[in-house]
Amino acid sequence: MLRCVGVLTRYLEKSMAQARYDLLGPGRFVAELPELGLRVEAPHLEAARESLQEALEAWLLDTLRSGLTPPGLEGAEDPVRTRFLALTREIWRLFREPGGAEAALASPSRVPEPSRGKRAASLEEWLKGLGIQVVKRPQEEEEKEKVLTRLALFLGDRYSSLEKLYERLKQSLSTKRQFELSLSEATQEEIANSTQFCTMLKQYALLTSYHYKSEERRIRAKASTEGWVQNFLTGGWLERYVAERLRKFLRSKNLPHEVAVGYQVTLPNGDTMELDVLLRVGERFFWFEAKTGDFQAHIAKYAGLKKVLGLSARESFLVLLGMDKARAKELSALHGLTVVNQANFLEIFQEVLEGNAA
Repeated sequence: MLRCVGVLTRYLEKSMAQARYDLLGPGRFVAELPELGLRVEAPHLEAARESLQEALEAWLLDTLRSGLTPPGLEGAEDPVRTRFLALTREIWRLFREPGGAEAALASPSRVPEPSRGKRAASLEEWLKGLGIQVVKRPQEEEEKEKVLTRLALFLGDRYSSLEKLYERLKQSLSTKRQFELSLSEATQEEIANSTQFCTMLKQYALLTSYHYKSEERRIRAKASTEGWVQNFLTGGWLERYVAERLRKFLRSKNLPHEVAVGYQVTLPNGDTMELDVLLRVGERFFWFEAKTGDFQAHIAKYAGLKKVLGLSARESFLVLLGMDKARAKELSALHGLTVVNQANFLEIFQEVLEGNAA
């Protein structure tokens, strides 16, 4: 058990070693962990450091309580870490159940045995049974995958305050020129998230240049022209966001699942296309398409593909960035799909999964 506790200690120490500190003015020190979205202010440096550590500890506890895996603790190569995360999820699950607290305290090392029932068909086996051939599976290096997923989560979780920045960034991709964005009328949340996101993009060279003039509240930046960067920023990030949020949710529920992103397939009629996100939960299958821009020219094709996949409207999701909920409901009724936005797709999916959808 002590070895498991050491996982927490090392994680906190490693995270705090990456903290950033800055002097904003007389008696105003800021400490932050940008990748975790943590930022505190204090009258002196040591107080800022202590406040940041308290914020980090609270964030870590809340993350573990939610059944999620903190960034940096992913992977299964460390058996102690893997055991620690399994124990943590089980303990919190027992605490949430009636009478579960006593069970968790009495047997903290017990982890449920995996089910040994009939194996469900994999996503590729399911597609093959439909006469659909997978011709290409995207493969990214592990570290690159982690970075892009982290960026996608930051943008997706904060999209309401990053919408103006993202629209200007996306527009600049077609011209391949520097863009400017005035934040003179922006809220403090918009300014903080916009500058933090640009800093992250610049650190990983998705932006080749970035400057923020605080006195003017103006961003000047230029995106990389590399193909994979353009693909990620124009829409690939939303696919990753949807996939990762689904993974985290299903892990928190201890539900067996499989997720595939960006499969290129050949349909029974010979047409080729890319499927953004495919999901298997137990023996149930779901399909998600994600669009950050114009969708009107594609929605009829999606409605037809739903039939090829043998899925119902409630199993076929179209995630439209920034889409109004009322309009999404109307589009769902018109086109026989479940149209949602990036903020509510997980809630609607959970209702479908639990059989509570209208």
